[in-house]
Amino acid sequence: MQKQEQVHRILEGDSIKRRGFFEAILVLLFLLTVMAFFLSVCVGVAGSSVQTVVDSLIHYDSSSTMHHVIRELRIPRALGAILVGAALSVAGAIMQVVGDNPLADTGLLGINAGAGFMVSLAMVFFSSVSFLGVMGFSVFGAAIGTVLTYGFSGASKKRITPVRLILAGSAVSAFLTALSQGISLCFGTSKDLSYWQSGSLSGLRWNQVMITAPWILLGLLLGGGISSGLTILSMGDETAVSLGAPVQRLRLIGIITTLLLAGTSVSLAGGISFLGLIVPHIMRKIMGGEYSKVIPASVFCGAIIMLLADVVGRMLNAPYDTPVGALVSVIGLPFFLGLTYKKRGEKKSE
Repeated sequence: MQKQEQVHRILEGDSIKRRGFFEAILVLLFLLTVMAFFLSVCVGVAGSSVQTVVDSLIHYDSSSTMHHVIRELRIPRALGAILVGAALSVAGAIMQVVGDNPLADTGLLGINAGAGFMVSLAMVFFSSVSFLGVMGFSVFGAAIGTVLTYGFSGASKKRITPVRLILAGSAVSAFLTALSQGISLCFGTSKDLSYWQSGSLSGLRWNQVMITAPWILLGLLLGGGISSGLTILSMGDETAVSLGAPVQRLRLIGIITTLLLAGTSVSLAGGISFLGLIVPHIMRKIMGGEYSKVIPASVFCGAIIMLLADVVGRMLNAPYDTPVGALVSVIGLPFFLGLTYKKRGEKKSE
């Protein structure tokens, strides 16, 4: 009875997190995303104004070098940052519920490493494959990484603790990354692969963005579609079953959605860790435990962080790019360690 009242309270929302509050936060996040987008497009070796950006879209001048740079290089890069940030954030939010693991992230559970391993194979042995084919390899690799992580963590024997799963994911990530690097060294693709694996938005083109966008949007829609079920599932399997939730189907859809979002993102920008860990925790603090609010908010929050990280990466060591994955990790690692310490403290107090 107490658990059902707790679920009811979350679904209804606390007074401080009422619908008006959610809508206001969502509008604010949307506006910040638009501002971060224009900032990303304006910043570069040769800076440009917002007016120049608008002119390049509305009154494109093919003889203008700046218009060409904005339209063909910076806008695809900014859109790629939005797609990747949204995808990884929503994937993290889903994983943390489906896997019953508050420390879950695609970079920590071997998913990114698995995707990267298969992409490295595609680059070496199927060099003529289209970008759509690379994306398919990446999604398949994400599935391999997931299976290996859960297999090594002993999923079939006992209930997996969050720390046990992270340790297994770290081992799988190290193993698959080592294989990827070994293959790239043997076949002379180490420089390109190492830069891509560190997480970079450099060099994105319209065709890559246009190919990945429908799949990422599909994943985001699937995540939104199961958001109410995720809210119930976050209360535990026993409560979810008592409320009539299709637990196994929710988990299956959640896993498929996560693999689709993570694999597609890795094919576009390489391995970026910790974003899927940070954003859901921040959004749950602000929005509460209702995932129909957490997931839409995570879309915008993830996009903002990726856009700003990319801007900082271009300014930090101009005219060279600092990989965006490295910058996100600088923020995410202390966040992860803090959560781990908090989790251990809670376990000791029980």
